[in-house]
Amino acid sequence: MNLCKKILKLALWSAPIGVNIGIFSYLIFSPSFNPFSSLSNFERFFQHSVSVNLVDVFIWALIGIIFGCSSLIYRIETWSITKQTLVHFCITYFSLSIINIFANVNKFSWAKYYDLFDFTIDFCIIYLIVWSVSLIRAKMFVKSLNRKLHQKNQN
Repeated sequence: MNLCKKILKLALWSAPIGVNIGIFSYLIFSPSFNPFSSLSNFERFFQHSVSVNLVDVFIWALIGIIFGCSSLIYRIETWSITKQTLVHFCITYFSLSIINIFANVNKFSWAKYYDLFDFTIDFCIIYLIVWSVSLIRAKMFVKSLNRKLHQKNQN
């Protein structure tokens, strides 16, 4: 399968996953539990809350596509896991930073720099947690495979 088909297939699978994770996390972590939008800065640009909800869904789908398609990096077998992780981190961080900047549209203020700094810290912490869990799971899987191979060789 060529690269364009792989990317399209990943995008079609990861967009609904991004939307579902976005809705789920919004329902759990929304500070006001406002059913209309998590993008309150965008509300002033739209006449109806339905439009704001569509923007929410679009952004969540876009985030799902970014993570789904960037996972192709881990299929490059000639790269070390360190290089794969650094490239994946950079792609996802810069993509989400752009979305974050556009989603928090308001007039220029120094608070934007603080918001970007806060976003960067949050992103790094979450990325580190997810990466650590993934690494631990991969190590456990390799140990399990090695144990099975060892048992098979003994028989």
